[in-house]
Amino acid sequence: MKNKLTVLFAFCFMGAAPFSLAEEKMKLDTDGDGKVSYNEYRASKEAAHERQFKKMDNNGDGFIDATEKQAQKDKMLAMREKRKQKAE
Repeated sequence: MKNKLTVLFAFCFMGAAPFSLAEEKMKLDTDGDGKVSYNEYRASKEAAHERQFKKMDNNGDGFIDATEKQAQKDKMLAMREKRKQKAE
């Protein structure tokens, strides 16, 4: 984690960001008019939420039940613990 921050700082200090935020935002411009409308922005968020929901809906029934919710919680806790151990 410290190495990643150092590299990011170096890129920013040198004036070369690792990616252009403007370029990332313009990927949302689905009609190619050079601007991002509210509908284009909203559609990108809806797509992200749909992907996240599908990840959590393990059995694909269109609902997240208590078992799936607990599985997601356990997964997140395991990821945090793994990151914590890496940092030490």
